[in-house]
Amino acid sequence: MTSEDGTIATVPHRLLHKQVREIGTLRGGVLMDVLSQTTGFVDGRHRYADVAYVRGANGREFTVNPSMLEEA
Repeated sequence: MTSEDGTIATVPHRLLHKQVREIGTLRGGVLMDVLSQTTGFVDGRHRYADVAYVRGANGREFTVNPSMLEEA
């Protein structure tokens, strides 16, 4: 997970390196990575959000909330 200094860390995900589809838009591709990234510093603590990186058929990657992915 992420460290106290706010660095980015890979998050395990059951669909990693599989074909996925975003539920809302039906965009699809291969799930390349899920990272826990800092969203800011509040009340003396870092806040984080998980971000999924999906590579589409055209080779371009897009980001999505990992909870919005399903296996294609």
